[in-house]
Amino acid sequence: MPISQFSKPARCLESFVRFYIQREVRILGATVIHPVPARPAPMIVFDFDDATEVLYYGQSSVSKSPSAVVVGPQTYRRLEMQLRGALDTFVIGFQPDGIFRLFSVPTNELTDFDFEAHSVLGSVITKLRERLGNATSFPERVQVVEDALLPRALRSTELDGVSAAAHGIIVAGGRARIPDLAARAGLGVRQFERKFRNQVGMRPKLFARITRFEAALEFKARFGAKSWTDVAHTFGYYDQMHMVHDFAEFTGATPSETLQQLETVYVEQIKSLRTDGPAPPTVNPLRLVF
Repeated sequence: MPISQFSKPARCLESFVRFYIQREVRILGATVIHPVPARPAPMIVFDFDDATEVLYYGQSSVSKSPSAVVVGPQTYRRLEMQLRGALDTFVIGFQPDGIFRLFSVPTNELTDFDFEAHSVLGSVITKLRERLGNATSFPERVQVVEDALLPRALRSTELDGVSAAAHGIIVAGGRARIPDLAARAGLGVRQFERKFRNQVGMRPKLFARITRFEAALEFKARFGAKSWTDVAHTFGYYDQMHMVHDFAEFTGATPSETLQQLETVYVEQIKSLRTDGPAPPTVNPLRLVF
């Protein structure tokens, strides 16, 4: 069974990084299938020990992931990871425009792709992976990454209206009106949409839909006593079938099937967060990773 450790970034990096996660897998003679659904933000994945095996839907053969890979925002379920053997994976999950602001890479060029990290971000990633490989614990790896990212963060551009809009959509669980966001950013709707796509990687409406799906799934994982009808109402879907349609588009599965897949991979993390008590009146912007 995979063992996952999760950490938030230091406060000085919160506007760039959403989370760090380390997954360790020791599975002999069996395979844990982890379908990867739509995701609203990019990440960098570092593999140690055995390479992660990846099956892209529509292809017949399994590929081995590079030792360091940049994964862009995903607008649909492109692939599944096949977890087996001895895996040691460390992930930097970025804010929607985190890679854009830290590395000046337009996020829309990464959307629905994954690339060997050195080819996109240069030797800094090769050196970072080496230091991560020499670290002996998850907290030490987090510190290694933050030591590497902080100088870039200090040199980066300040948050602009598009960055604030993307963060606001996450905090609101995907519920947002695009004209209102554009007005707060001081931009016309078309100009706002162009800038949003360049920095965040997709149109703001699609970003909001994926963020809402992600928030709804986490809400159900945390508050298991809530029905899916309750979840649909909480996140502003027209009805439960509207939510089911979004889950099908972004995961290829029903809400219950998607939750079961999440629980298989992040069982310990979900157990530590799950409660049978009442849900809070506002949505916690901290997400589970899936």
